[in-house]
Amino acid sequence: MVSFIVISKDKKKREEYSKVFTKEHHIHMFDTTVLEKDTSDKKSTQSIGIEDIKQLQKKIFLKPIKSKSKAIIIQDAQLLTPEAQNALLKVLEEPPAHTMILLNTTSKEALLPTILSRCQIVELEIEPLKLKEKELLELQTFITDLPNLSIGQKLKYAEKHAKDKDKALAWIEKLILVLREQTITVILNDSEESMNDNVLILRSFQSLHTTLKTTNVNPRFAIENTLLNL
Repeated sequence: MVSFIVISKDKKKREEYSKVFTKEHHIHMFDTTVLEKDTSDKKSTQSIGIEDIKQLQKKIFLKPIKSKSKAIIIQDAQLLTPEAQNALLKVLEEPPAHTMILLNTTSKEALLPTILSRCQIVELEIEPLKLKEKELLELQTFITDLPNLSIGQKLKYAEKHAKDKDKALAWIEKLILVLREQTITVILNDSEESMNDNVLILRSFQSLHTTLKTTNVNPRFAIENTLLNL
């Protein structure tokens, strides 16, 4: 399993990302462990020390109960002391096959280079795509209509957006942006059925984007295949 460093100065964004992450990977709340300190008091000198990590390690190697995988989330990893980071390093070097680790932090500068090198970095502060109102409405309408589109309509969408690979990638990136925002809203509203539908579509387009970005697959074929399977 891959470990992740999730970076944002906004703690709420980090928390929302964690919720979406566990939902996308079908990790039950019983298989999610969160290590968190109270950071509301700016005068607080709290830190996450080596004893916290030792206690966490006991849970890291336990098998999941309700899911195929489990998640360990350190919500304020910027509070990890150097000793605690070194204690965590061995787990990051050889993580259990069934465990996904998220280190949520305000900045990567707070973490040791050895920690950074062993994790996939997700930066939430990257300037988001800006969509015009008309374009946003078109994407939202497409997402809403997608489950009920006929085969012919899906093939027409594929033909329309597959003429240029770069433009196809841009269209998919915008779809993913809108889908992720919708998914966050659904999850926060605890709408289980809608959440499952959104997550399925989101993961399908994420997979499509990766395929187009990293292979020489025919864009029209790839888009058709994705749409026809939704």
